[in-house]
Amino acid sequence: MRGLIAALSCFCLFLVFHALIFHSWEIHRRARTLVAIALGIVPFYVAGYSLLPDDAAYLPAAWSTPPDVVTFSNGLLIYFFIFLGYCQFFYMAESSVGVRTLIELERRSGQGLKVSDLTRLYSYDWMLDRRLARLVDEGFIVIEAGGYRNTPKGKWLANTLRWCKGFLRLGPGG
Repeated sequence: MRGLIAALSCFCLFLVFHALIFHSWEIHRRARTLVAIALGIVPFYVAGYSLLPDDAAYLPAAWSTPPDVVTFSNGLLIYFFIFLGYCQFFYMAESSVGVRTLIELERRSGQGLKVSDLTRLYSYDWMLDRRLARLVDEGFIVIEAGGYRNTPKGKWLANTLRWCKGFLRLGPGG
C-alpha cells in the first residue's frame, strides 16, 4: 500500500513540476523534458516510500503486503505506468488534429464549420512545419540544402517503427 501511496503522491508532484516548467519556459524537447521530470521525481519516490509507515503498522494482517523490495518495486512500476498513461493524454491534447477540430467546432457552437474553414484555422502546412521542427529539435532529422534528411537516430527509429507497423499490419499512414 505504501508503494501505491508513494507512486500516486509522486505523480501529483510530477504534474506540479510539469505545469511549472512548461508554463515558465518555452520547451522544444517536450518528450525529453517529460522524461527528465519523471526521472527527477524518482528520488522523491525513494524518500517518500522510506518515510511512510510499514503497511503492517495500520493494515489488517490479511492486507499486509509482501517484503519491502516487492512493494517498493510495485510502487515504482505503478508510477512509471501512470507516467506513460499521462504521456498519451499529453500528446493527444498537444497535437491531435481531432482534438483541435473539436475545440474549433465548439468555439463556433451552433454555426458549424466547413472543411475549408477548418483548414484555414489549422492548415496542413502549419501542422507539418510544427512536426518537422519537433523532429529537428529532437535530433531525428536535420535540414540540409533546403531539405530534410534523417540522422542516424532518425534512421534507426524509422526502420524500427516501419518493422513494427509491418508486424502489426498498420499500413503506411501516420
